Amino acid sequence: MARFPYLTQPLLAGMEGLKPEETELANCLVLERPVYRDTGKKQEWTCVIHAQPSIFQPDMDAVFLVSAANDLAVATQRKSIKPGDRVALIGVAREDTITFPSGETQTINRIALTQAPHMVVKEKRVSTTVYEQQRKPR
Repeated sequence: MARFPYLTQPLLAGMEGLKPEETELANCLVLERPVYRDTGKKQEWTCVIHAQPSIFQPDMDAVFLVSAANDLAVATQRKSIKPGDRVALIGVAREDTITFPSGETQTINRIALTQAPHMVVKEKRVSTTVYEQQRKPR
């Protein structure tokens, strides 16, 4: 009876180099109220930010669509990010170009978060309840 050695498949050579490169955006202004969806099986968090110039990225000036999924979406939602806040983001950035039938093209910058955002500056929170609006300061 012949014995065959166990066959093992090595990891695909070169696949380690295909890891997407993380991008850090240090000075981001939140433009719109984030949208959080929880279907029970999947959680999604999306937001629009304006990445502005900073000491480390003086040439940065772009609008990004930011997204997070599952556990990271839950952690990001807990940060209570609101329009006007400044955050630092780390994630995988990509640029999508859409060509319309008219020949016009539009570029959409996206960043998929790999870490929860870091709150740099919170915008002053204003109460929206009628009671608080009518209450006179002491």
